Amino acid sequence: MMRRISLLCLLTISLLTLPGCWDREEMNDLAIALGIGVDKDGDMTRVTAQVVVPSSVSSKAGSAPGSPVTLYEASAATLFEAIQKLTEESPRKVFLSHIRVLVFGESFARGGIAEVLEGLVRDPSVRPDYYVMIAKNTTANNILNVLTPLDRIPSEKLYNSLEVSARTWAPTTTATADQLMTDIINDIQPVITGVVLTGDPKVGGSDQNIQSADTKSKLKFTGVGVFNKDRLVGWLSEQHSKGYNYIRNKVSSTVGHSECPGGGEIALRVLRTTTKMKAKMENDEPVIDIHVEHVSIIQGVECIRKIDSTEVIYELEKENEKRIVQLMQDSVTKVQQEFNLDIFGFGDAIRRANPAVWKKLEPQWESKFRQLNINYSCKILIKGMGTLDDSFLDQLKG
Repeated sequence: MMRRISLLCLLTISLLTLPGCWDREEMNDLAIALGIGVDKDGDMTRVTAQVVVPSSVSSKAGSAPGSPVTLYEASAATLFEAIQKLTEESPRKVFLSHIRVLVFGESFARGGIAEVLEGLVRDPSVRPDYYVMIAKNTTANNILNVLTPLDRIPSEKLYNSLEVSARTWAPTTTATADQLMTDIINDIQPVITGVVLTGDPKVGGSDQNIQSADTKSKLKFTGVGVFNKDRLVGWLSEQHSKGYNYIRNKVSSTVGHSECPGGGEIALRVLRTTTKMKAKMENDEPVIDIHVEHVSIIQGVECIRKIDSTEVIYELEKENEKRIVQLMQDSVTKVQQEFNLDIFGFGDAIRRANPAVWKKLEPQWESKFRQLNINYSCKILIKGMGTLDDSFLDQLKG
């Protein structure tokens, strides 16, 4: 009997000391933000929260009029002060646990993004798997204000578009908050894809933008921004971005074109690609070996010669190998000459291969990087010609 009483007392004491769901909040009391924008407002930080309007997206009110999202804005000395200040406009507390995109205005990004990233990553309620992007030549507020026709929630559109683009189009890349912080810690200067707004921002924020097939304001990903630690310092073009992604093994699938043997052009679709980077020392100097392998199929043919022989296919493979190598060389040369920042992870490759050597090189890495000896190689295998052996365009010409 005494054992039972003792056990009951122990359980009672345990229940009193357990905190339970101390930070539990009712969903009806929250405004769920799917996108956060951060801009400069003088010396202040301006936060824009793109919040879902439940009545406009629920299944019961699928055809409800009005925008599926609303924007709340506030400025304060710090990020989280501004987020808390959003309650001056929002009737509910803004909930960040489900954010899909974090957009920095270009002006803000040039001043440094580390404090914002650390603040969000430090918050246990915010998952760090959202995509980070830069509003090129505009503000994050303008980007988040644009209504999109295909995805009703603009932040979902940005997330999905970047994810698909990074998988199928070599010049774009994804970057999550935790990936960016890992790169900075490992002395890899980060890059972040830019998003541009075309058209009138005012029209983009109205229902007029989604009521016609030809939307007047559009969002488009273009190139990547180069960072010195956490500060944006410039942009890479589409071609240079493509070279960067090949070096960093971030190309899954893409389409490119090259000249045919004998004249004309041919389009190739990359099915899969792998890049291997190795660091070594030669004559007491660091050397980087980069080798790309990818498998392609022929997507479109505008060649003068027929491409029905192994000799022609071999020539095409060699021509495209040269093209990929040139892309990578041009990208590295651009970054070395204009930025002198190791966005490719060459220093990290040396550190992993030989930590002792890297310890000696690290203090002088800026000068070493600019003169770094890099060996490029590429092996392309063209596996097929699509569903046609010959182009029917030849018959039209004949």
